[in-house]
Amino acid sequence: MNDLRHSAANRANEQPAIGLALGGGFARGFAHLGVLKVLEQNHIRLSHIAGTSVGSVFGAAYASGAPLARILATSRTIRFRDIARWTVSRLGLASNHRLADIIERVFDSQRFEDMKIPVAVVATDLASGEPVVFRQGPLVEAIRASCAYPGLFEPVQIGTRYFADGGLVAPVPTQAARQLGASLVVGVSLGTQDGNRTAPKNIFQVVARAVSAAQKHQLDTWERHADLVIRPDVQSLAWDDFGRANEAIEAGEAAARLALPRIQQLLAASEQSASRLRSASCAQAWLTGSLHPSGRLT
Repeated sequence: MNDLRHSAANRANEQPAIGLALGGGFARGFAHLGVLKVLEQNHIRLSHIAGTSVGSVFGAAYASGAPLARILATSRTIRFRDIARWTVSRLGLASNHRLADIIERVFDSQRFEDMKIPVAVVATDLASGEPVVFRQGPLVEAIRASCAYPGLFEPVQIGTRYFADGGLVAPVPTQAARQLGASLVVGVSLGTQDGNRTAPKNIFQVVARAVSAAQKHQLDTWERHADLVIRPDVQSLAWDDFGRANEAIEAGEAAARLALPRIQQLLAASEQSASRLRSASCAQAWLTGSLHPSGRLT
């Protein structure tokens, strides 16, 4: 399988390409790996990756240059205890410090500046309620902040600011992908419902459903920045179904394969547009070079 991640110097001449925006969804996030697998198999180049919550974990892992096979193998062994450590705190029931161990073990690079693909990680500033897009410095704290789901995980302090899950303000970070410089943006949404219509049975379900209700009203906000949205069918998976990683990965693969013709159409249209611009630029350069100082053609 060809690896389509290259240095920044090479990427400039590798159009067309897409920017990928990976949304949150806890265990459903394994579906992102299925999407990445299909894109890689079909030689779809990625120009930028933006991630929210679990999307930031897998997006940054891939952008770091880590082999997809390694990421897939690790994902099949991950359990909630590998991410969380229960704690006594007024701010949350658990800490996600253990994410740092996964990042150290799986990623090839651990700083934004060293990524093979430019990456952005989105978190929520708890003071302002606004999204914060991390693009430089260490990855670990930015990813922990993006994954700090309220009510479950403690907020993550960076400097004097406290951050929570990026999904609160950017369920699918399509705008962050645009801001990175992506000309084509494909979002991957893992849905806002847990597939369970019964009464909530614990505090986690209460918080999750409350957040999902708020996210349903943000669809227009992030969808308008996407050229295409891929929606893997993972509604039957609960937030903590880490043992069903294979199902989520397969759902991501199936959704990406369905979207592949449209992605290829978008890339072809982008290449045609870029070709016309290059032709116009060459014509302008020729005309400028052919003009005599008097304004006459020579």
